Amino acid sequence: MKASHDSGLVSRRLVGGANTHLGQHFLVDEEVLEKIVDASDVRTGDRVLEIGPGLGVLTDALMKRGARVRVIERDRRFIPLLQKRFAKELSSGQLTMLLGDALHVEWFSKDDRAPWKFISNLPYQITSAALRVALWRDCPPSLIVTLIQREVAERIVAADQKHSLLSLMVALASSSSEIVCRVGREAFDPPPKVESAVLKVVPLSEKDRLTRWGMDPERIMAVAKKGFTHPRKFLASNLAVDVTRVGLSAQVRAEDVSLEKWVELARPAE
Repeated sequence: MKASHDSGLVSRRLVGGANTHLGQHFLVDEEVLEKIVDASDVRTGDRVLEIGPGLGVLTDALMKRGARVRVIERDRRFIPLLQKRFAKELSSGQLTMLLGDALHVEWFSKDDRAPWKFISNLPYQITSAALRVALWRDCPPSLIVTLIQREVAERIVAADQKHSLLSLMVALASSSSEIVCRVGREAFDPPPKVESAVLKVVPLSEKDRLTRWGMDPERIMAVAKKGFTHPRKFLASNLAVDVTRVGLSAQVRAEDVSLEKWVELARPAE
């Protein structure tokens, strides 16, 4: 493992170390950093949104590929460090910064429909919510590449195995998802308790979502949320409907239902 050139002890001491309550774990493996940027296929002029830049390691790598980056940072300790490190990029407009909780600030203006990519080392606790905001926007990103908990990434891409609300949410709003690489605990400082993975997702446009499923997929998600209300109970009990009408067993549980069957369940009964 090679330590990233600007994620050393000096930078970390300037902000007093990672705040693990906010899910902060500094990426210190440059090979993993390169894999994230390579998977993002960032070209000169690409617009990128990054949540939780921290010390700016990924931010720097993206801008060196020519990207115009907007970062959202919740921890105000990092703002002076980022302002000093990227003074030139901030002045030129290549970098813009927002201070606040990414789940409660506007990423872009509502009338902004310019192409963008979502590239982030996401805090584990906001993975589901952040992916939801990105994928289900009126103007979703053209590409998502994010470093998340490995177990979560594996559940998302394993379409033939047990589902969760998160895996359904991603599947309904994307044309493909894959794991770029698995990342060990030693790639971070401090090391997280679990292993990670780089996830790559190709979102569907709002129009393509409607075309693919024949309805607003929010309707499908609404049914799925009811189905997962009590995961240990049978689906028929949670939904209070006859699930056998779509070829499911009366004893099936929500996690064992395929995406196609969720779509059938969301259609009005004839």
